[in-house]
Order: sequence, then C-alpha cells, then structure tokens
Amino acid sequence: MDIEQIEILAKQGESQCLEFKKSTANLKDTFQTICAFLNGKGGVVLLGIKNDGYIIGQDVTDNTRQEIAREIKKFEPTPEIIVTYIPTINSKFVIAIEVTANHCAPYTYDGRAFERTESSTGQMSQHKYEQLIIRRGQMNHSWEEHPADGYDINSLDHEEIRRTIKEGIDQNRISVEVLNYDIAHILKKLKLFNDDKVTNAAVVLYAREFSSKYSNCMIRLARFKGTDKLSGFIDNQRVEGNAFRLLSAASDFTQRHLPIASFFESGNMKRIDQPAVPALALREALINAISHRNYENRSSSIALAIYDDRLEVWNNGELPPELTLEDLRKQHQSYPRNEEIATIFYKRGWVEGWGTGTLGMIRYCQQNRTPEPEFQEYSGGFSVVFRFKEPMNTIKKELDYLLTIRQEEILKILSSGNKMAIKDIASLLKEPPASRTLRDDLGKLRKLGLISLEGKAKTAKWFIKKG
Repeated sequence: MDIEQIEILAKQGESQCLEFKKSTANLKDTFQTICAFLNGKGGVVLLGIKNDGYIIGQDVTDNTRQEIAREIKKFEPTPEIIVTYIPTINSKFVIAIEVTANHCAPYTYDGRAFERTESSTGQMSQHKYEQLIIRRGQMNHSWEEHPADGYDINSLDHEEIRRTIKEGIDQNRISVEVLNYDIAHILKKLKLFNDDKVTNAAVVLYAREFSSKYSNCMIRLARFKGTDKLSGFIDNQRVEGNAFRLLSAASDFTQRHLPIASFFESGNMKRIDQPAVPALALREALINAISHRNYENRSSSIALAIYDDRLEVWNNGELPPELTLEDLRKQHQSYPRNEEIATIFYKRGWVEGWGTGTLGMIRYCQQNRTPEPEFQEYSGGFSVVFRFKEPMNTIKKELDYLLTIRQEEILKILSSGNKMAIKDIASLLKEPPASRTLRDDLGKLRKLGLISLEGKAKTAKWFIKKG
C-alpha cells in the first residue's frame, strides 16, 4: 500500500470495512476494530488520519512498532495481520493495519470477540459467537464428507449419477472421458466416495431409500386456503427422497397449484403466459435450500408453502456470518454450507455459480414482471418469499385465465377436435394425476367456458367449446 492508495481510501470515508484513527494513542480501540474485521468481511484501519479523512500522519518509533506487536499477540487464534508504514510529509507516517476474512472466525482480542455494524464496532453477541464456532467446526470437519453409515455404492441411483455426468459434459463442466468410468470411479471424481465408502453428500444426492438417520432428506409441501396457516389446507404432502426426487416433487406440486396468467397486450395477437412464480427462480430457491441447509439438524426439513398471495421456500440453517440479507441483493461471495452438494448442481448446469443464486432469482422475477423475491431469516432458518403479482383469489376471469401447466396440456390434447373420455385424456398426459385431480382440472376448464361435457358417468366425453 502506498500514499496514493491511502489518499483514495481517505476520500472514501469510514465504512463497514474501513476506519480512521488519529494516532496510536488508543491501540485498544484500534485492535477491537481489527478483531471485528477478522470476524466479518475483512478491512483496514488507517492510523494518522482524522475522522473526516484529513491525513495528518504520526511519528513512528521502535516503541510504536513494539506496542503494535504486543497487541497482535492478544488475538486468539493467531491471525494474519499486515502492518504497513507509509511515509507522508514531515517524516511522519500513516500506519495501515489490514486483515482479510477467513474461515478461522471467531477471533477474540484480549479475551473478547467483536463485530462490525456499518461503521461502528461493538462486542459480539453470544449467539453470533456460537454460530461462528459451529461454522469453524464444520469447515474443519464437514458433515457432508463423513462416511454414510449403512450405505454403499449399490444403495445409490446409478441412472441419476450417469445423468449428472452427461449433463456435466454438455455444460463443459465435466471431462468427456468420465462417461466411460465405472460408478465408483465417477463418485471419486465427484468427491463423493472416500476410503471405499460413500459420503453423506452422496446419500443426499443419489440414495434410493433413506434410513431414519436421514429423516431430514424430505420436503414438506402445502397449499393453504388463505394468506396464513390458520385457514387450513387445500393440499398437504410430505415427500422423502434424494435431492433430485425432492426437486421433482416440488415441481409437480407447484404445477398443480400455481396458476399461469394468460393475456393479450394491445396490438399483439400472440398470447402472453405469465407464471405466478418463474420456474427458474423457484428452482434456484429450492437448490439453494438443498445446498445450504443444515443437515446435522435432523428435526426439520425443507418446506414449500403456497398461500393465496405468495409462495415461500424455507430451509433450516441461517446465513453465514459473513453475509447479511442486504448482501443477497448485490454481488457477493458465496459460503456454501455443503460445498460438495452445491458443486453437483453447478456441474449439471442447474446453477450458474456460487454467489449468483439470489441475483438470478431477482432477475427471473424482473423478466417475468412479477415482484422481486424477499429474503428473510427466522426460526433458525432462511426463507425466500415470492409474492404474486395479484392474489389468486382476486384475479378476474375476463382478464386472465388462471391455468396450470397440466390444464394447458389438457387443452392441447382436446384441441384435436375429438370428444374424449377422461381415461383417454389421462393416457395422453405426460404425468397423469389422480382421477379426482384430473376431474377438478376439467371442471375448472369447463367453468371458464373453455371446454364442454357431453353425456354422463361412463359415457361422458369432453371437448373444446367452439364459438
């Protein structure tokens, strides 16, 4: 660091990662701030600069250097601290003390931990300190890397593993020669097989069945009647399975319960379909929940809840201490709780890169002309809330047809002009639902005036309404 860089920093003013001190007269305050930087995103303290950014410099003697060295010894664990003495005018110096964020947090200085809030330093809360202690342990001894008790290669879905390789090759994120590897070799390549044992991450991603030890590999799916949980359920399910099974179940559930608003813009004869929640934004939120959840807590599972006015995805596990909710709306680093699990989604091309997921959700919602997602923390977990452009129970029929993807598929099948029995319609659907659900879909389309019914009971046939 040189004087030109110091002048640039001085003009920026104090911030979450930058603080000015007039001199070394109170090194205690200086190193409390350094401790806060170590426990956060890193930062720089500049001594010899007034609060307004005016550079005054200070005298530096051997005693000054020794005092700084003594204060550095008060840190636990021992951090990497860069101290630079930059000459200014009149034989004075600006002292730059610089640290970077790392995974050894929490750090203590003189027996206490400190944290940074905006441009001020304060003592860290006990809860935050405990969070950092747990995270430090996870970094050194990650749950997902542990061998999976009771599981071996034959316990895994080999077809899904092969699909991972094929999609990874298509995305240029996996070498083509891996296609010829056996399953054990593939899992080693993906860091999911160590010392001849499959890892917990391999089980989460690919297991065919789950023991009670992995009871948290489940997603709860609910469609509530109103805008809160007190109004009761329209639909309520629990699905157990590997990560890709959970994603598929969530997709089926949302297709069944989320409408697509179809409308025409003035001067444009092409119909515009606007999903209540963009599919790619929802997939990002679900992958984020799978990749970042705390699997060591077996008492909770991922939850997807649909209300009249919103959809919410929640997972156990708060944000890492280095990130705030505000950070998620701008470019930020990623600190994946389950790096090996997150890597598989990246290799398949299902996510673009760590640290871009929340920005991708925002972008997809903007493109869909629906409200941007909201990010929240509560009950020891993290949630993404997608609010609908309009509540489902207030959108007018004459403006929008609220059709699910399956209802659109039914219309396409009937567009052939043939009159069809319900069993014939079901046989042509890609993923036919239960008979009762299909009757509900047909009833809704009839209510909207899009199809008609001829006959009763076994002789009943459905057809597109003309005119």
